[in-house]
Amino acid sequence: MSESRSRIDRQLRNETRNLYNRLRSIDNDAEFVQHVTQQLLPQYPVFANERCGTWYVDPAISHQQSVYFKSTDGHNGSWMFSLRRANTHLLMGDSFAESGGCIIVDSTRKGKSMPDSFSRTIPIWCAVWNRAIHRAIVGTGDSGASDSKDDARLAIWDTRVHMPPTVVSESERTQVDALLDGFADKLAASDIDVSTIAAKLLKPLRPIWITRDHRLVFPPDFSDASFTPVVCLSASLCSAEGNEMGGGSLSGLPFRYVQGAADDQEAWALGLTPQLFWRHRTDLLLLESGRSNSAMSLLSSDACEDAVRRIVATNSSPASLDEYGSASNSDCFQFIAGTQLAVGNRASGRPPECWTHFDAVINCGAPEFEEHAAERKRSEKEEKGLAESRYIYLPIPEGKRGQAELSRQIPRALAFVEPLLLKESSCPKRILVHCSQGVDRSVGIALAILTRFFDNNKRLLTLSSAEESNKIATSTVELPFSKEDIQNRLLWIVTSRPRANPSRATLKRVNRFFLDII
Repeated sequence: MSESRSRIDRQLRNETRNLYNRLRSIDNDAEFVQHVTQQLLPQYPVFANERCGTWYVDPAISHQQSVYFKSTDGHNGSWMFSLRRANTHLLMGDSFAESGGCIIVDSTRKGKSMPDSFSRTIPIWCAVWNRAIHRAIVGTGDSGASDSKDDARLAIWDTRVHMPPTVVSESERTQVDALLDGFADKLAASDIDVSTIAAKLLKPLRPIWITRDHRLVFPPDFSDASFTPVVCLSASLCSAEGNEMGGGSLSGLPFRYVQGAADDQEAWALGLTPQLFWRHRTDLLLLESGRSNSAMSLLSSDACEDAVRRIVATNSSPASLDEYGSASNSDCFQFIAGTQLAVGNRASGRPPECWTHFDAVINCGAPEFEEHAAERKRSEKEEKGLAESRYIYLPIPEGKRGQAELSRQIPRALAFVEPLLLKESSCPKRILVHCSQGVDRSVGIALAILTRFFDNNKRLLTLSSAEESNKIATSTVELPFSKEDIQNRLLWIVTSRPRANPSRATLKRVNRFFLDII
């Protein structure tokens, strides 16, 4: 009996790990997302929550920017409000203000109806922003600039934390509530422009939850509500074991349903990305007719895995890495607000379009375009110095292998940008820092540049003060910047480029470069 049970358990685990089952489950969940967002609530922009949520939203209906609400920020006993994940761009965006709300898509496994990002992280985020904005409105009144509209807003401004009562206990909600004022203090003390968001947001934020366990027949109407809805759309159907669905609404389908199938993509996707999945969805999920469900699933499993490997191999060449197209695409790069420095992906550095936007380009390890490689080789052959170049290549590998090299390349990057920013102060040059995705390596180099050459008010240091800063930085005298200064500059980056998400190792290398010099 035990051997039979073990064999069944192994079979279920194998079917759960099966690539075809996962992709079919994702596709099935995406149909639910499509139904809610396009038929029930078409008035709201749709944002995928990184990283799992991006698999469930067709790029044709998704906002070009994603959001990042991390489930671990809401884990019981570890609740927090992260300035790095303040998602300021969501509140600052025109689409959010014009529609009066938004839809955020995510999923979860483990047999839960919604991820912790929905039940805890987003409720905390809403409540913290509501409290910070309430203070900003009150502060306007204290300065004598308020009017009757502000008084009316304050009358309805809800600063409570709203959590799903079927998921979060009242005891836990009370513990979270006790932390909110401290989180709001942190937000108010940061460099994030709360007053501008306070002027755009006319009603307080409030999370609304929609799951597959409670399908909606009629669309909810929030037009007269006293709040701005943040609709948390959980894509997957909850299953008791969290890993399979046998029977119910999905019975009879030629695959085994996997809840939260997109989670932990490194363990199953074989290099497939959400963008590649949606681009090749029809080819990956094509079924042959006239076969039994089990035979069809086995056949499609092998064919699907072969197709994924072929697609990944075809799209791993440098020419295919530019998932966001032209260098002029608005999502390829973003300037750090108030500076001449931009962070972007590989496509943002494509010549000759890149020279329309930038005067210099720093490539942090992404495959080189032929024109850039040729220019670099000519400069090396002619023994041109960094001051005479407009392009530099920093050979920083991705992942753990690149961390030591990142530390070695920071001085080269700083030497390259110094004459561009400081010696031509009458017209500082526009500089692009890019890697393949504009998420990690390029963010680390950009952070080093901001720390070295910009003061806390985003003003460029003069050449003399920069030289003095360098002199101090190589002596035993106390450094002119702190870890908090570096964190604030990281905040400038992630506020301007929401996709930026440097690893802990990258941030540690930058901190060490500036703070560990004795």
